[in-house]
Amino acid sequence: MTIELNVPEMSCQHCVNSITGEVSQLQGVRNVAIDLGTKRVRVDADESVTPQAVVAAVNEAGYDEVTVLN
Repeated sequence: MTIELNVPEMSCQHCVNSITGEVSQLQGVRNVAIDLGTKRVRVDADESVTPQAVVAAVNEAGYDEVTVLN
């Protein structure tokens, strides 16, 4: 399963590291790929991971403006 998010607040490598760290801690997440240019986060995970859980992890990293794209 793939979950894609738009995080317009991302602006630097620190943002990428923070989001990757938080989302990677979710059980069932296999890979987190971030494109800073498009401000998109792509999460490959098993079916137990919900978009809401990924958004909550991104929020925990300090980013409030998050849109689920799929």
